[in-house]
Amino acid sequence: LAFRRSAAIHIYMSTINVTVKWGKKKFEAVELDKSAPVDLFKAQLFALTNVPVERQKIMGVKGGTVKDGADWEALGVKQGQVLMLMGSAEAVPEAPAEKTIFVEDMPAVDVAALTASKNPGGLTNLGNTCYLNSSLQVMIRIPEVSLALQKYAGTGGESEKALLFAMRELVGELERSNATQEVRPFKFVSVFRQNFPMFAQQAEGGRGFVQQDAQECWSTLVTNVLAQRLKLPDGGAPSDLDNASPPLLPHQQELRDNLGDALFGVEKVTRYACAEAGGEEPYEKREKDTVLKCHINEKTAHLYTAVEASLSESIEKHSAALGREALFDKTEQIARLPPYLAVNFVRFQYRKDTEKRAKILRPISFPDVLDVRNLCTKELQANIASHNNRLEEARDKAAADKASADKAAADKAAAAAAPADTGEHTLAGAAALAAKPAEPTPMETEGAGSSGEADRSKAVEEIHAEAARIGPVHALECDNRTGQYELFGIITHQGRTAEGGHYVAWVKRDAKTWLVFDDETVAEVDAPRIKELYGGGDWHIAYMCLYRKMETLSLEEE
Repeated sequence: LAFRRSAAIHIYMSTINVTVKWGKKKFEAVELDKSAPVDLFKAQLFALTNVPVERQKIMGVKGGTVKDGADWEALGVKQGQVLMLMGSAEAVPEAPAEKTIFVEDMPAVDVAALTASKNPGGLTNLGNTCYLNSSLQVMIRIPEVSLALQKYAGTGGESEKALLFAMRELVGELERSNATQEVRPFKFVSVFRQNFPMFAQQAEGGRGFVQQDAQECWSTLVTNVLAQRLKLPDGGAPSDLDNASPPLLPHQQELRDNLGDALFGVEKVTRYACAEAGGEEPYEKREKDTVLKCHINEKTAHLYTAVEASLSESIEKHSAALGREALFDKTEQIARLPPYLAVNFVRFQYRKDTEKRAKILRPISFPDVLDVRNLCTKELQANIASHNNRLEEARDKAAADKASADKAAADKAAAAAAPADTGEHTLAGAAALAAKPAEPTPMETEGAGSSGEADRSKAVEEIHAEAARIGPVHALECDNRTGQYELFGIITHQGRTAEGGHYVAWVKRDAKTWLVFDDETVAEVDAPRIKELYGGGDWHIAYMCLYRKMETLSLEEE
């Protein structure tokens, strides 16, 4: 807790307010993050003044001019300092003679008619419910969730049944809908708030419901709905949980046989080592998560490295040997890879001055394919390596078989198209054969490359033998066995604080297009635009990334 608090204080202390003078204009209380690069501050000034970044010249610091790549701390910039901006703004373009109408501003029915859209329907925002709408639009794209809801027979208490029946009804409406008519989730939202009163909090004076956190909503759906009331569908049997405490999943010590754990449960081997003299010996225990955290600091640039760093940290916890709170080094390795992986960017940090959670805008890239093999235990890595080698062997054999079949077909076609042999052709063919260089004999090629092939075969055999020695490690047949995940869903946040802003869902349709679910409005975007969600400004920024397992070794094979 103290570690987290100190990190939050550090981020808060690195942000100051400065005044920027530009010509006759003065901009006061401009936020400057001293831990961020100069380019980020210049981007803020561009938004204020329309002066392109390449034309900007910032003065008023030690040394005269702020250079690209400079360190704000080294420049000695202080709270309230006055900086001067030099540079001419871009000319404001003239308004078109005919007013431009953007697709985003058109009613859903007109958008659908204009584009002959086959897009699914959106969800009406019933007063700050974008956090719930975005979570649902991603979750219902998981087939196992929809199937489990369809097979729910209705066990449990009245409130539990009402929630699941309302959710099943809503999913059915969305699956039957299209973009010409939005779906209004009055029933589900009402029952959801009754079951989870924390999402029914109202603004001061009863002026509507307050904004909520999409990640908290997602976790509530997974841990308190899917995990408490449903199990993975099995044939024609109902998906109702038989009891409140289902058995553990095979080969697991924390994850249980419920739908939430089966689809999203990550079991980890956690090692604790006391960093203080006289503390207990290092020990290991099993722990579980349904969401991987991606903590952000001044060095964070990519999702994978952030997740990797989050698996190793220093924390304060009770030491039995010392009889007090002590510092421990905590390291984690993944022991089970679920079919779906949820990753949360921890973008909100508490600020004492505003008493609100402020947003970290730092851009963080995330991959289309997330390879987490190096984050796993040695036992799981060995099993994954054996499985992937078999996939490679099958792929190579299929390619060789195809090449052989193609050659045979080509030879057959050439033979059918060749004219009947005459003496001339026979003589010409003989001459050509005589002129052709002789191919090496088996004796001449023997040994060429055979040593490398033998070494490779031996290495593969050792991999399979190690996996066989370890034995089964996967909990379910649906577990991720390749160690690779494909990005299929994103929940973004637009705004500066957790208590406000707007959430939107992005779902992959195919290799070239994604669907954007902005409450009742649904639109298509080209796949390359997903990179715009990395962050760095006030536009939509990725807050959660949802990945699904890959059955093959590349997206092309998928």
